[in-house]
Amino acid sequence: MSRITAALAASALGLTLVPLTYAGPAGAAPERADDPLVVDAGGARVVVEQSPFRLSVTDGAGNTVLREVAHAAEDTIPEPATTDPVGTGLDNQDTTTLYSPLSFMVGEEHLEQYPDSEWIANLRSGTRSGTWYSAQDVEEVDHDGDVLVLTLSTNDPSGRELVVRIGAKGEDAVRVQVEAVPTDGVAMLGDSFETSDVPGEEDGFFGFGGRHDRLDQRGRVLSSFVNQQNFASESTTPGEPNMYPNGPAGAFYPQAMFWTTRYGFLLPQPELARFKLAVDRTDAWNVTASASHLDYIVAPGGPRRSAATLTEMTGRHSMPPRWALGPMIDRLVRNRLETVENYEMMLRLDLANIDAYKMPLTAYRIEGSGFPGTPNNYGMELHTWVRPKPQATMIRELRKRGIHPLSYLRPWLSVDTAPVKAGYAVTHANGEPYYVTGTDDRRFALIDFTNPEAVAFWQKMVRKTLDLGFDGFMSDYGEQVLFDMHFADGTTGVTRHNEYLTLMAKATRQELDRYHRAHPKRHPWFFTRAGYSGLPGTAKYEYSNFPGDETTDWDRASGLASLTTDMLNRGVGGAYGFATDIGGYFDYTTGQTTKELFIRWAEWAALSPIFRLHGSGRNGTHMPWSYDPQTVRIYKQLSELHLRARPLLTKLWKNAEKTGVPVTRPLWWQHPDDREGWDQDQEWLLGPDLLVAPVVEKGATARSVYLPEGCWQLHGSGAKRTGERSVTVKAPLGQLPWFGRCGTEPLG
Repeated sequence: MSRITAALAASALGLTLVPLTYAGPAGAAPERADDPLVVDAGGARVVVEQSPFRLSVTDGAGNTVLREVAHAAEDTIPEPATTDPVGTGLDNQDTTTLYSPLSFMVGEEHLEQYPDSEWIANLRSGTRSGTWYSAQDVEEVDHDGDVLVLTLSTNDPSGRELVVRIGAKGEDAVRVQVEAVPTDGVAMLGDSFETSDVPGEEDGFFGFGGRHDRLDQRGRVLSSFVNQQNFASESTTPGEPNMYPNGPAGAFYPQAMFWTTRYGFLLPQPELARFKLAVDRTDAWNVTASASHLDYIVAPGGPRRSAATLTEMTGRHSMPPRWALGPMIDRLVRNRLETVENYEMMLRLDLANIDAYKMPLTAYRIEGSGFPGTPNNYGMELHTWVRPKPQATMIRELRKRGIHPLSYLRPWLSVDTAPVKAGYAVTHANGEPYYVTGTDDRRFALIDFTNPEAVAFWQKMVRKTLDLGFDGFMSDYGEQVLFDMHFADGTTGVTRHNEYLTLMAKATRQELDRYHRAHPKRHPWFFTRAGYSGLPGTAKYEYSNFPGDETTDWDRASGLASLTTDMLNRGVGGAYGFATDIGGYFDYTTGQTTKELFIRWAEWAALSPIFRLHGSGRNGTHMPWSYDPQTVRIYKQLSELHLRARPLLTKLWKNAEKTGVPVTRPLWWQHPDDREGWDQDQEWLLGPDLLVAPVVEKGATARSVYLPEGCWQLHGSGAKRTGERSVTVKAPLGQLPWFGRCGTEPLG
């Protein structure tokens, strides 16, 4: 391969190649192909075997933490025409995988998204066909500054090569970037690694963002793609939730990053990627991107160290203002069933009930807020169910009570409005505005956050919202990016589907920070629904996020039992500001929230990062006073418990922002050597000394709780119980099971 070809490949990766002499571990170029090549970051190291090519990652002491699999005996595999009608984007165990270092498919992959409706832009189905090839030997060694640049031969009969760049990413991680040259015809590129399958020594695979099915994803095939809304349906596998239509891969907040007990792994590229985790080979795992390039970062070390390394790159949720850690209530709009008069009446009734019941409350969100004037006056597709004068009165009354008013924004532009005509919308290839039909049959265009003028427009709307007297807002939606959408910077939805959420959050955060500098006594705050990882990811710009439109039921697909796995899986990736919708939201298929479900949900939220009552879409906001006096009394007690935990939450959040240690921690994180704790997906540690185990089963009045090592006391004062075992505790309605570590007072 010529140096010109290598330079072109490096350029395709967004990097610059300069002619430098390679310096190996001893400072001299290796003379033989069996001499290993070493890239040393200090706390992480890559060792490359040249013929055949194979790389390993070690820690600073030289202990191997990750190694590519050996070359396959047959290192070309035909990919038969494969169709996935299920709607999970070819996320199944039967897809072809060539387990060999740096394999790639020459052929075609076609992915289909839902074009409209509730699941707009979700993966619906896909087909692919072609032949898989792999890297063979190191042909050429070069150096670009401190980056090792290798040209690899492959067994592709066309003579295709791979250009690999290996360098340090800080002192504790290494980065590997691979590009097929030429790129034409390469539909997918991936890599495969060893994993132990010795009983008792198997790797667990933890993280991957807000997945609902489990904590340890060993044995799963997962995609890294932002999807909307799962529902429960009848399962064909005993003990396994059936999540429709997206399968276990479906998540509003996926992250292409995970942890084992020995290393963390991050795929920072935005294209769709799939992780096959000890599925058809129990001794190997594979990652494959739908692209002609691959980019990954490995951080050696246990969860605490490797997560700190990776989340410093991808971003972490910022410390919210103190008031945002208190109890919140939303007054929802019941979509098209709502009227302006009824909504304004409900606002007045809420104030009366807040006063009458002396509800502890620090924030109240008016979802029906909009800008003064007629609906869509500024081209925004908004809920505008409250008129300017009643809205101003409501803001004033909330502030008199020390309650912070919140509003609502989303990146939708109404059809044929001024901002669309000004070119602020995402377009078709021909430049025409790209309108879609989404939830509740609304037709809209998305704001193009790659257009500086469109960003300025969005930030103007943010500023106007704060000028009206709101102290923040829900930043909703953003998942509706289709592959054939075109953006002002020349990109398409292929790369922007996942990244759109980060662009939106960045634009929002920039304006909030500017506003705070101009109004130092104001501390604005916002929270989002969806996000993704990256360099940086969405978490860098957010304060908090809610887990999507949870269904008003108990199931693990998107009901109450889905919350803990979602919170813990995304939290270790820096998105630990979890704000559930108390009582659930999506009641169109599951019915009205019952009293029992409402109370159990409030129990769940009491010792979580954000305590927020949201309400349902069809039946309206379920307030405590919607039920009976007992519900009001219990809800007040749980609100007060959350306020009691606020000093602890503040301390943990500040530490999380500095170190990446999540506010709520899975047991596998705190005690990675305790394999019994790996599967505990309905309990969490709030710091090291407080174990929370809410009831998530309908009709239950007790539950089993696994206690990690140490001594524990129920509610911090009960009988002492030794850990590393399960205990059964009584939990009548209104009583949240939690344990304090003996000798500590985590709640003061």
